[in-house]
Amino acid sequence: MKKSEKKVVNPKFAQTERYRKILSAIESENKCPFCPSNFKWHKNPILKRLGDWFITENSWSYKEARHRFLLICDKHMENISELSAKDLETVLKLAKWATRKYRISGGALAMRFGNTRFTGATVCHLHFHLISPKVNKKGNAKVVYFPIG
Repeated sequence: MKKSEKKVVNPKFAQTERYRKILSAIESENKCPFCPSNFKWHKNPILKRLGDWFITENSWSYKEARHRFLLICDKHMENISELSAKDLETVLKLAKWATRKYRISGGALAMRFGNTRFTGATVCHLHFHLISPKVNKKGNAKVVYFPIG
């Protein structure tokens, strides 16, 4: 990739070799995998759409996660400063929908933003993760590894 080209993914932070290979293929095309015209690498269906945002199950599992969803905007954004109050309201509505539908008792809503060198993200397109952990035999949540940095 030429220095002048904007980065769309960062294979460095992929947690599996299979995912790293897919990210490398995306990187060679230099097309954002979350922008609507390029949304061909994600194989899971869109579960619900609200305005410019939608929710889908993450294709790449976190080992100890029971549920792992992505909340993605059609508009390409990379920094938190680009989010509007309406965006945050829509994300919250989708997260509430998923917690009711999938009976999620607890979890996390997380978003990485900005330069992937600092975030540990694999996709530059701003998106949220809704993650709920698996429970062990004693009924306690297992730790889900969601790296930042």
